[in-house]
Amino acid sequence: MSGGADNNPLVDDVGSSGQDQSQGPSNKHAFRRLSWPTGRFPFRRKRADTGPSGFSQRREAHAEWRRRLAEQKLLWSAFAFASGVALYALLPEEPNFLAVSVLFAASGLFVLRALRQSRLTSAGVLVFAVIAGALCADLRTTAVDAPRLQEAGTFTVVGRVTSREDTQRGPRLTIDVEEVADLPRNQAKDAFPQRVRISVPEATTSGTGDAVSVRARLFPPSGPVRPGGYDFSFRAYFERIGATGFSYGVPRVADLGEETLLLKTKRRLDDLRQGIADRIDGLLGAGDGSALAAALLVGDRSGLSAESEEVLRQAGLAHILAISGLHMALFAGGTYAVILILLSLSQTAALHYPTHRIAAVAALMAAICYLGLSGASVATQRSFIMVFLVFLGVLTGRRGLTLRSVALAGLALLMLAPERLFHPGFQMSFAAVICLVAAYDALRDGRGERLPKTPSASPVLRAMKFVLHWTFGLFLTALIAGTATGLIGAYHFGRIAPFGLIGNMLGMPVFSLIVMPMGVLALILMPFGLAVLPLQIMAFGLDLLLRIADWTAGLGAHSGAVPVPDAITTLLATATLFVLLLLPGKLKGFSVIPFVAAVIAGTLSRPPDVQIADKGGLIAARDNSGTLRIHAGRAGFATDNWLQVEGLTETAFQDHRMAEGQYACDGTGCLYRAYPYRTQTIYQTLFGLFNSGEQGTEAIGSPPLLLALPKTADALELDCRFADVVVTALTVPDDCRAGLVIDSRNRHALGAISIWLAPPEKSPKPGHTQIAYWRAAKTTPPRPWHK
Repeated sequence: MSGGADNNPLVDDVGSSGQDQSQGPSNKHAFRRLSWPTGRFPFRRKRADTGPSGFSQRREAHAEWRRRLAEQKLLWSAFAFASGVALYALLPEEPNFLAVSVLFAASGLFVLRALRQSRLTSAGVLVFAVIAGALCADLRTTAVDAPRLQEAGTFTVVGRVTSREDTQRGPRLTIDVEEVADLPRNQAKDAFPQRVRISVPEATTSGTGDAVSVRARLFPPSGPVRPGGYDFSFRAYFERIGATGFSYGVPRVADLGEETLLLKTKRRLDDLRQGIADRIDGLLGAGDGSALAAALLVGDRSGLSAESEEVLRQAGLAHILAISGLHMALFAGGTYAVILILLSLSQTAALHYPTHRIAAVAALMAAICYLGLSGASVATQRSFIMVFLVFLGVLTGRRGLTLRSVALAGLALLMLAPERLFHPGFQMSFAAVICLVAAYDALRDGRGERLPKTPSASPVLRAMKFVLHWTFGLFLTALIAGTATGLIGAYHFGRIAPFGLIGNMLGMPVFSLIVMPMGVLALILMPFGLAVLPLQIMAFGLDLLLRIADWTAGLGAHSGAVPVPDAITTLLATATLFVLLLLPGKLKGFSVIPFVAAVIAGTLSRPPDVQIADKGGLIAARDNSGTLRIHAGRAGFATDNWLQVEGLTETAFQDHRMAEGQYACDGTGCLYRAYPYRTQTIYQTLFGLFNSGEQGTEAIGSPPLLLALPKTADALELDCRFADVVVTALTVPDDCRAGLVIDSRNRHALGAISIWLAPPEKSPKPGHTQIAYWRAAKTTPPRPWHK
């Protein structure tokens, strides 16, 4: 026994623990461990060698998970706050503000009590954040409530211009109304909109702060042209715009006294931006180069041609037009580097002054100036907050660019204006930044654990290593940011950039190393009259960038138009990306759940079969081959949007006009035939590969659904007997046999309508096409922005 104990490593382990072996083991189980021969139980040796290290690795992994999740607490709280804002906006009717306030107060007391008793859980914090987001959105809706125009009319408006926007279609003025003429007798002055937006002629010289008098045709803010589509009425409500329209002639100067200090400041800032844009145009000459330079430096995109903007979009480089994190980082970071180099040239400053903090303060001042010059869009505000936190970290000796700083920026913007959550720019900007910061955090942690730094003696090897790392970083940034923004861009615009990765790999080095550094230098030297040379170098870089974009866009004949995914599919796909990048270790496997759900949701969703505009006789319906056909005299915003849902561009309008056999119109109304959308089965897809004459969407033989738009009482009576859907401005009797009736009582309240049809084989009545379900663009009762 003693011999076995001498050769057993377990004996040494136990003995080395400090226990006196002469006294024997402390219990029966320990005695047995000391008594076992080594050769009889070889697996014991293996457990002794590897067991403790495996347990230590698991313990370290769990500790790392807890650390990563703890760092993300504020980010998940921001997600919960945003969920509360979205929940409020998606409610079928307006909640009671007092009830939401009481719920917020009760949840706040619960959180404080749990915090004092040290029993506060993450779930409790997230629930509180959801309620806080809903209350913030409700409070914002109440605060911005203002009168809105109920019916179209012609008015003479006297007021002060609060902003001027120069677009490709001409200038637009936003006017705070002081006086109004030509009001109907039954309408009080207080019920007239306090702010209107009017399109004016090109010859208009009025700008911010000017008092004007203008005669204009005004309309109520328009709602969505389809359910789930862009809702201008929602945006106008939170901007307190109660009417839009066009002017009859150039606005005249009015006398309303002196403008406020805020308007004076804004006017001077607008004049400065316009002066810089004119200076750039004068030095570089008119063209896309000078227009793109003005867009990058002062946020003025009015001079950029639609062709160049489309080329940049197809190449995946349109994001450079939105002044965001990259622009702000290059501007403020360049200022920081220049100031730091200048201070290091002085021995006194380098030895006796905090040069890094001085440079950080100068960079913050430069960021503030660039924020004002660029127009302070949502993406610019987000990037400014991020840059502010980064340099605040330099001043306080902390790391600034973290997921916490991203969450703080998002919470700050949403608390001030919760409606920003639904802006495409906000969603794309924060999705890209969150994914990039999370990816680089994980990459840095992994590199710190697995790849210790080993300095190379050869300068050539160091240079090659730097180039490889920089190229890999560019590739990773383009891939992650392109994926995050592509998902959201497909939902909002029905567009993706098929070759965006190539475009960014080729174009972003030019943008980062030539265009923006020269642009920053030109702004600095412009007051001294020395901006010519940097602007010319910048123009060279922009010309090269446009050539790269044009070449990239020409790689494929496809314009990047894709069918618009539904909101659920987009949300689940984005959640998959977030879970994959944010959760640590094996928890990333949970990304399979939203991914599978997104695939299922995308498979089950399909575009509508019938589109009905909110007013007039604008109709779109599928023909017997399943192709959407539009009955309209000319293309417009509604028809472009309907084609976008199908994955088509506005240029496809002529090819998708409705043929005469699908509709019949006369003085009494119109009658349309609509057919259901036929999805291809796997068999049809495979068979279609070998038989070009077989069309997977062929629906010949399916009976149509009859859609009627009667204009007279006699036509209405007949349509109620034979039509499946009746849409009219008349009042329909209750005994109408149509399956869906939209008349004068609910046409305005419902807005645009989308209808999905059930194929005959799935219809309750075999051999007859019926409505599967339908959706309206507005809820009943209407929310405040649709009243």
